[in-house]
Formats: sequence, structure tokens, C-alpha cells
Amino acid sequence: MIMTAAPASAVTRTARSRRPWRRAARALAWALCVLVIVLGVAFFAPRVPFGPVQDAIGMTALFVPWLTGFLLAGLAGGAVTAVTAWRSGRRVLCGAGVVAALLAAGMVVVPWAAAARSGEISWSGYFASSPAAAPTSTEAYTTVQGQDLRMDVYRPRTPAPARPALLYVHGGSWNSGTRADSAPWLRWMADQGVTVFSVDYRLTPSPRWQDAVGDVKCALGRIRAGAAAYGVDPANVSIAGDSAGGQLALVTAYTVGDHRFPPSCEAPEAPVKSVMGWYAPTDLPRLLDETGLPGAASSALSDYLGGGIETRRARYQASSPVAHVRPGLPPTLLVQGDRDHMIPATQAADLASRLRTAGVPATAVTIPWAEHNFTGQWGSWGSQLMRPVVSRFLRDHALKG
Repeated sequence: MIMTAAPASAVTRTARSRRPWRRAARALAWALCVLVIVLGVAFFAPRVPFGPVQDAIGMTALFVPWLTGFLLAGLAGGAVTAVTAWRSGRRVLCGAGVVAALLAAGMVVVPWAAAARSGEISWSGYFASSPAAAPTSTEAYTTVQGQDLRMDVYRPRTPAPARPALLYVHGGSWNSGTRADSAPWLRWMADQGVTVFSVDYRLTPSPRWQDAVGDVKCALGRIRAGAAAYGVDPANVSIAGDSAGGQLALVTAYTVGDHRFPPSCEAPEAPVKSVMGWYAPTDLPRLLDETGLPGAASSALSDYLGGGIETRRARYQASSPVAHVRPGLPPTLLVQGDRDHMIPATQAADLASRLRTAGVPATAVTIPWAEHNFTGQWGSWGSQLMRPVVSRFLRDHALKG
């Protein structure tokens, strides 16, 4: 059989038709590799002394824990890119593929391995969706400056005999966030047997360093006043919060009777049974020097406290839980990620150490490789490690009465 070669013009047309696709594929490969490399550099980078650069690093690193699925795709894509580029003689692109694949693998494997050494975790739990979590009821607890402040109530399906209550304060840099932000956690704590109340408070930009604490104290007073209707013991009320809400919870718990932080409504004050701060700022002047997000932290604190530390140092100190340590404070649980770019892990450790020195039961739990707001991912390694810690703390200080 006689074979006939294709005309040269046809071969040329075929080659030309493939070029746009090849260029597009290379551009896509470069984009994937560069994005993964940028994420990897931010994730593993140490703190740098230049503020704008550190802000960029910190903000980028905050997104990495939420991108595990993308990173797994980046690992595969980087490997394919490296092999394909090597075969076609594109050595620079091959190197980029290798680096991207290694960094993607590191961002997935390193946090997983550290968490696996610390407790029981599972990949199925990591990718599990958060449970449905609607409050049992919602009601206004006060009106201040024309603003209705509300609270969501999560009643337990099986209340504990001790009839405990827990007030929860949401985070959001004192200028954002809602009482529904941690709804899966609130429902989960209610399922432990605790009636949970998640509350509004007044947000910045007006300085709220006294107002927000006063609102939380007002909510505590309303819960105690309505204890019979809620089915809770007014002497068994605890408080918790995350990030800025954790700072508010700690200051509220530690300043009973402090004239600088009065309730924003007619409500008697009383000590809480226990307090939890999840990745909470505890030493505001020191935070400015050690945070991995200096621009964001400085802006949030300035809005909350009404100015920079140069002019408002007394407010920074008064709003720091470490400034209120003394004997007789409630048992305290502090949970902190050791890769938190917003709140350094030293904040929780230092407060816990001071509390123990004063004779206050205090525990600081550091979650390996956890970022700020890791509880926002229901299945994250940090959330999986944290649930038994919180469950044990509630059992020891609330459920027993």
C-alpha cells in the first residue's frame, strides 16, 4: 500500500491551530504555579520588620487554611506542569512546577501532621459540612442610643441538671461580625446541655471600649433576671467569645464592679462561673508590637479605643485582660493558634501564666499551625482538636453546677 504524505501546508495549519491552546495552557500553568508559590511563601514566612510587607504576608496567609481543596489541585497541577515542561524543554516552568507542588504539599501535610500528633482528627471530618444551627428564639435584650440589641437563644435538647447558661460574644475586630457567626458552635455547646445566648453589642467606628463591655454586662444582667423563664441557674452563668469577642468576654468577666465598665442598662453585676477566650487579644499595647498584621491591628484598635496608643495608652491598658488579673477571678480557658497572624500565641500563654500565679485556674491551649478564626471552619484541624477541650472545660466548670 502506498502512503501519501500530508501536504506541508496542512501540517503548518495544524501546528498553528495548536499554538493558541499551548500558549493558553502555559499561561494557566504559570498562573497556578505563581499563585501556589505566593501562598506558600506567605504561609511559611517568618515575621518581617517592614509593616506593609508583613501586612501583605499576614493577609495572604489568613486564606491558606480555607484553600485545602485548591492546594490539593495545585499539588497535582504543579506535578503535571513539571513533567510536561521538562519533556518540552521548558526548564524554568519545570522548576516552577516542582516548587509549587512541594509548597502545596507542605501547606496540606504539615498542619495535618502536627494536628495528628496532638489529638484525634479525621479527613472525613475536615471536609464535613457544618451542622444546621438555627436559634431556638431571638429577642431584644435592651435598646440603647436608639439601637435594639438582640440575642439569639440556643436551648439544649436535654438540659444539664446544673441548668448552666453561657453568653457568647462574637468577634469581628470590634467593627463587624454578627451574633450568628458561630452558630454551629453555639448549637454544639447547647447540645452539651448548656443554654447559650449569643448577643449583639455596639460596634465601632465610634469608640466602643466601654460601650461594648457595658452591653455585654447588660445582657448578662438580663439573662440572670430572666433565669426562671430560660430555665437556667442565675448563679451558673459563664461567658465566652472569639477574637475581639474573646477580649470583651474576658474584660467583662474580670471587671465586675469596675466603675470604668458599667453595664449599659440597669442590671446588677455578679461574677460569672467561668470564661473562655478563643484567639483573643489579651495585652493590647503588646499586641501592636507583635502582631503579624500591624496595619489591620492598629486600625481596629484605634477605632475601638478612640485613638492611637500615644494618646490613649490608659484605654489600651484598661481594655487589656492582663491588666485585671487578681485572685478570685473565674476559671479561664484560652485557645490560640500558633500560626495566628493577628493574635500572637504568646498573648494567651502570658495571661494564663499570670492567672495561675494569682491562684486562678487557667489553661492556655495552643493549636498547632492554626490561623486566626480557625473555628470558622467547622471541620478544620483546629476545630477538631478544640471541641474536646471545650467540652471538658464546660463539663468541669458549668455542667457540674
